[in-house]
Amino acid sequence: MKEHNMSSATATRRFMPSATYEGPGKTGTIMIWADGAPKQVECTWGLKPVEAGGKHVSLLRWEGREISNPCLIIANDFGLRIDGRFKYRASLITDAPFFCLSGIWRPATSDWPAAYAALTTEAYPDIAPYKDRHVAVVREDDWLNWLQQSKPVSEILRPFPPGSFSVLGTARPTLSAICSILADALVRVAHV
Repeated sequence: MKEHNMSSATATRRFMPSATYEGPGKTGTIMIWADGAPKQVECTWGLKPVEAGGKHVSLLRWEGREISNPCLIIANDFGLRIDGRFKYRASLITDAPFFCLSGIWRPATSDWPAAYAALTTEAYPDIAPYKDRHVAVVREDDWLNWLQQSKPVSEILRPFPPGSFSVLGTARPTLSAICSILADALVRVAHV
C-alpha cells in the first residue's frame, strides 16, 4: 500500500489525481483517515472473497451496514460497463476536476492485498432510468465527516437532487423507471 500524507481537506483536493480506474481487481487511489489526518493510498479494488475461491467483493450496500475503515474513492465518473462497453456513464456536475465515492477499505493480510470496496445506494433521480442502485457519492463538504465518521452515515450519503449528474447512456430504462415515468405522465394527463 503506497501512502501520501495530507494535512487537511483543502490539501486533499490539491493532491488528488485524476481517477483512472479500469475496474475491480485493478489498483486505485483512495483517501483514508490515519494518524489524525487524511492520507492518500493505493489499494486493490475488491475486498477478500467471503468464501474460499469466491469472487472479490467490489460493491456493498451501505444501508444497514456498520461502517468501519471508511475511505473516499477518487472518481471523474462512474457507470456500468458490460463486455467493455458502457451502458451508462454518470458524472457529478461540478467545477471540480473530480468527486469522491464512499467506500470501505481493509489493510493487507497475509493472503490478500490492501483493498477497498465502493458502497452503493438507491439510484439518484438522474441515474434511476438506467439503474436501481449505483455507487454513493460523498459531497465535498462531507469528505472529512465521512473519513472521520463524525456525522450519521444517512446524513452524509443523502440523495442528490435531480439535475446533479450528467448521464450518457445506451442502457434501456429499468422497469421501476418506466413505471415512474408512466405514473408521472398519467398524473399530468389527469390534471389537464
